[in-house]
Amino acid sequence: MRKESQAKTNFTRMGKILLCALIVFYLAAPHSYSQIEWDAAKFMPLSEVKPGMTGKGYTVFSGTTVEKFEYKVVSVEYDFYPGWHVVWVEGLSDNFKHTGVAGGMSGSPMYIDGRLMGALALGYFNQRERSNIFGVTAFESMVKVAARGMTPNFSYEGTQLFNLNSAAASQDYGLDMGPSLFGDGKIAQPPSIFDERLLTDISNSHSQARPAQLSIPLALPHLNSEVMAFVQPLFEAFNFTPVQAAGGGSPVKESPVEAGQIVGTELVKGDVSFFGYGTITYIDGNELLAYGHPSFGEGNVNLPMSGGYVHFIFPSRSRSFKVASPTQPIGTLVQDREPAIAGIIGKHPSYVPVSVNVQTTDGKQHEKAYEVMRHRSFSPIYTGVAASYIIDALEFYRHDHTLNLDASITLKAHPDLKTRELVYKNIFSSSSSPSFGIMQTVMLPLLQLSNNPYTNVHVENVTLDLKIEDKRQTARIQSLRMDKLRYRPGDTVAVEITLQPYLEAPLTQSGTITIPKDAPEGLVTLLAGNANFHESWQRSRAPLNFRHKNINQLIKLLQRGERNSDIIMELFVSEPGLTVQGEEFENLPPSVMSVMNTAKQTGNSGYTSATTLQIDKVATDYVISGGGIIRLVVDRNAE
Repeated sequence: MRKESQAKTNFTRMGKILLCALIVFYLAAPHSYSQIEWDAAKFMPLSEVKPGMTGKGYTVFSGTTVEKFEYKVVSVEYDFYPGWHVVWVEGLSDNFKHTGVAGGMSGSPMYIDGRLMGALALGYFNQRERSNIFGVTAFESMVKVAARGMTPNFSYEGTQLFNLNSAAASQDYGLDMGPSLFGDGKIAQPPSIFDERLLTDISNSHSQARPAQLSIPLALPHLNSEVMAFVQPLFEAFNFTPVQAAGGGSPVKESPVEAGQIVGTELVKGDVSFFGYGTITYIDGNELLAYGHPSFGEGNVNLPMSGGYVHFIFPSRSRSFKVASPTQPIGTLVQDREPAIAGIIGKHPSYVPVSVNVQTTDGKQHEKAYEVMRHRSFSPIYTGVAASYIIDALEFYRHDHTLNLDASITLKAHPDLKTRELVYKNIFSSSSSPSFGIMQTVMLPLLQLSNNPYTNVHVENVTLDLKIEDKRQTARIQSLRMDKLRYRPGDTVAVEITLQPYLEAPLTQSGTITIPKDAPEGLVTLLAGNANFHESWQRSRAPLNFRHKNINQLIKLLQRGERNSDIIMELFVSEPGLTVQGEEFENLPPSVMSVMNTAKQTGNSGYTSATTLQIDKVATDYVISGGGIIRLVVDRNAE
């Protein structure tokens, strides 16, 4: 009996332990359901809303004080979008008439007879004076967004906006070339592949048929005109209204988390801040609904949320907008859908840390740091744009300069990765903004990594070490000269390269390149040019060398690229070779090439238009542009 009693006691203890474990697991595990549920006592259904009814709305006009304003129902429009019903109302209060409907008011809670009816979400442009018509998203539509689940989507990486990895896109945009994209060292303009074509494609791929939806103000520092023109299509595609010169900190570090207060996403935070924001509509426990329309519109997401402080509302005859700054992080955005966004108050997702260490032309050191939200398409763009702003703010926008750049991108360990750190060292020089060298070196590799089709790449951090000199050090290749035209295999060819430095007298740079001992007899071409000239030739000569088949081949290509201050000399012959799965084979008999390049497969092999014999480099003190070619003859009997 004692053993039986002891067994029962042990069983009871185990049961209690198991029950406690289950309770702990239940409490710790994320719940897919929402505690925000329809309650007719708290919320007014659309069926009860009638024209002529009056109500009260709540929003922040300044600081963190939620103010009341009155309105009158004008009409109800069903299925403004399918399943999204809108109540059209007119603002009546003096505080509202002063500004009219404003960007950043999205989500302001609207009550009738003490029950929440919906969220301010729409407003027309260019309304006549004292006409304050705006649209309210019915709260019964917003509740359905929370019902989709309030668990963060931990596999969320963000929408892939840039089709960088298809063969057609790689050829059209030239992105398989890695860091060498600008022609002949000219970096005075942002890359046309982005501002003219790529971002146009993005803009066209998203619906712009939202004539009345309030845009999301995006507070950011003052960007120079070229950078602003570069990112403007991205802002337009996602209904952002940039509020420049308003990206700084607020006078308070913490704002209340309550209905009517500012809520948004810090796309960039730290020494640089990009903050897109609207208003909280409703809170139940640790869950909230806001905006009354989408943010990015990406469904089940995992994005950071922050509170905000309103400096003022800028009144405009077109459409006003709140000028605000972020305060403290408040949680995670988990749903981003047409009628609303939904979030969890508490912890927020991690950011990508970026360190920027700058030595300015006065010799002073500046250490800056910011973090960029994790998003497949936004993170690379904003990493480059934020670094660009720092340089412009510390130094200048347009001036003769030379930029020495060391950059590293550190990746999280992954079984598919052979390389965890991408390192770039280069030099840029021009009379335009120093920032484009940064955007070229960092932004494009990040875009390729984040949009790769092979595996999710997690960036741990990005580091930039920059030194700016107050002088333009550029030189153009003017001419090439050899002392003779016929050489034997194994001979060293001496080349005189005439350079034309910027605002200086021409000078001669000497270089040598050795003809391989097994070089074939006949005509050989010597090419000498800058890094981009050389890379463009290599890409046209052997395009399959630049087509990656896995993540490690992509990383290898992204590490490819010569220093802008080197003159690259190459000897090649006009004899075809063969590339098979990224590896080039030279001097193959035609019969072997025919077998290896069999018609039974495609995409893995292909011919090269010429065969490289030798590549050597000549270091200079200038950022080189241009290039040239000269021909010689390889003859075993040459003197």
